Amino acid sequence: MRIRRASEEPKSLIDIAPLIDIMFTLIIFFLATTTFEKEERDIKVSLPDSSKSNTLSSAPKVVVINVREDGSYYLGQETMPLPVLQERLIEAVKAKSGQKVLIRGDQRALHGHVAAAVLACKKAGINEANIGYKLPR
Repeated sequence: MRIRRASEEPKSLIDIAPLIDIMFTLIIFFLATTTFEKEERDIKVSLPDSSKSNTLSSAPKVVVINVREDGSYYLGQETMPLPVLQERLIEAVKAKSGQKVLIRGDQRALHGHVAAAVLACKKAGINEANIGYKLPR
């Protein structure tokens, strides 16, 4: 009969010391990143004026059509009939292919007037026209 010594026994135990090291490293990493995020939000920076230059990522200009209660159409501060409005929209689409439109209809305006503005947008080649409304508080 052969007697085994303690050094000859197979090691079947898992050494968890490296796993604990990794776990503590991850905990420290997550604590540090959440602390940095909080500090970044609390920083108040006074940015310089850049009135002479344009921003690199300026927001796209949206064409706003206002429909009054009497059925008149306003593009900016100018009132115009529906055919002229459609021509202006065609010009806007030629200048910029992905032109966005916001239609703001008065709550007392007839639905037909707002629908006519949407139809003018479709005829001008604008596939998506948004309708503005006010959410209740």
